Amino acid sequence: MRAELSAGSTYVIAEAREAGNVGIYRGTGEVREGLVQEILTQIPEEQIIWEAPQKAQQLYFLELIGCNVNLGNIAPTEVIPLEAMRIGLRGDTFNLYLDKEMR
Repeated sequence: MRAELSAGSTYVIAEAREAGNVGIYRGTGEVREGLVQEILTQIPEEQIIWEAPQKAQQLYFLELIGCNVNLGNIAPTEVIPLEAMRIGLRGDTFNLYLDKEMR
């Protein structure tokens, strides 16, 4: 990551693959927290795109870094639920919020 940033990249990607079970995650999808912490000691958080295809992984980075964390590898059908999590809405109440807006 350091080499890529030194070569002129604006962002670097913390790899997870589509299933979210390699790279910064274990085969079970669990975050390799030690690796994440090590990356954060060396690379500015605003220059990292964390691949987080699973909801629990997205929540981990929202809690760790904040609502403006750069997340990637998000399925198109998960963009709205992710944005709902970013602004503090619970997934199980999101449909109720939409219903009120439509009236």
